[in-house]
Amino acid sequence: MKRAAIAAALSVMLATQSLWADGPATAPAASPSAAPAAPAAPAKTEPPTPKRPLIEDPAGTPVTFTSNDVTMRAYLAHGDIRGEVLPDPFEKLPPLPCTVKLAPGMYTVEAESPNASTGHDHITVEHDSPIKVDIRSGNASVKAFGGVFIALGIVGAILGIVSFISISPNDGNFNRWGVGGGLLGGGLAIGGLGIGMTIAGSTNIVSPHVAPGRAAPVTTGTGLALTYSF
Repeated sequence: MKRAAIAAALSVMLATQSLWADGPATAPAASPSAAPAAPAAPAKTEPPTPKRPLIEDPAGTPVTFTSNDVTMRAYLAHGDIRGEVLPDPFEKLPPLPCTVKLAPGMYTVEAESPNASTGHDHITVEHDSPIKVDIRSGNASVKAFGGVFIALGIVGAILGIVSFISISPNDGNFNRWGVGGGLLGGGLAIGGLGIGMTIAGSTNIVSPHVAPGRAAPVTTGTGLALTYSF
């Protein structure tokens, strides 16, 4: 038994020495993980094509609308439209500049912008006669002040006429010609200034016509009919 115990003790010692020599167990090295896949690039979407106006005629005459104001919007209706009409016959055109094909006839154009006064005019489209409609933006503030001056001028002129009628020729306290003439002349001058400011601040629509079969010329100030909106 002593030999067996001694042999068992030696076996334990040898096993312990063997484990100590081998050192502590090490965990297996972690394998490098795969890099995350890059997110897919978003697909490029084409910008939507502007909706064509229903008033357009594919076989019609090309009419080009332009403006010096990038915020200007044009509306078009067939025929001579005056005042309020229900239902609204006007159709909004694509952002300017734009070209639409219209059947021959008369059309009403309205133009509006947050930075300008509203314009209103008529154009006539003829067969095989392209035209260019140039919408020239007016200053809404100048036009508004012009309207105020026109009103003041009318009031001054009326007061001048009343002075002529009410002041007696023999009245020594008031000079009827001085008071009445001053009010009438001042009223006419202020009213004339108001008319000039209204014209200067109005949005006008220029539509030169060309001979059938020819392209629309470049818009200039020669030979054009300017229509001002009051």
